[in-house]
Amino acid sequence: MGDLCSCWDAINNILILQHNEIKTSFEMSLHVVGHNFNLTLYKHLLGVVSKYALLWIVEEVQRANHVGFDSEHCGCVLRSTHGLPCACAVARYQFGVIPLNEVHVMWTRLSFSHISSGQSSFELSYEQEFDAIAKRFKEVDIGGKLKIKNKLHEIAYPNMTSMCSPREKVKTKGSQTRKEKMHERSTTRNPSDFEHVIKFIQSMIVALHKRGGGENHS
Repeated sequence: MGDLCSCWDAINNILILQHNEIKTSFEMSLHVVGHNFNLTLYKHLLGVVSKYALLWIVEEVQRANHVGFDSEHCGCVLRSTHGLPCACAVARYQFGVIPLNEVHVMWTRLSFSHISSGQSSFELSYEQEFDAIAKRFKEVDIGGKLKIKNKLHEIAYPNMTSMCSPREKVKTKGSQTRKEKMHERSTTRNPSDFEHVIKFIQSMIVALHKRGGGENHS
């Protein structure tokens, strides 16, 4: 219902929100562990498999209590539709650990890179990037060197910041409680050099008039 630019902005904002929601779900799957998963059964899946997939597996674990090893009774729907262990498969690991290979690799991709969190690859090496940064650091000028160093400092020390706290606590609300002289509390600007000269000339003229008036009187 709008022009191309407004539609483009609206779609872009929606995609950014979806992207942030997916990143948030990735972080929760990597770092947040719920009470339902504090069991040895999920030991090999925590921090590796999506939390959404784990919730499906929890339901299959509950079904396994009355389904058992009977695949016909189970139906194996979750395995065929989601690539996750169904109730009869989970029953085999009831007193053990569910292996990672029971979960489709799709559920182990907890980042936007092409490498899943459960895989190990030479692509995770950082030596090539460090060599490129070192080469670029030698080629750029002093401003570029400072910029690269600041970026590396942010990565190496994420808890530190370049921002400094003010030397004195600045009161932003309420009236001043400390007694100050009138000129210290004044909000008028300081006179310019030109205004100082004009004032000096005026004072000299006044003094000359007073002096001339006194001589005439005498």
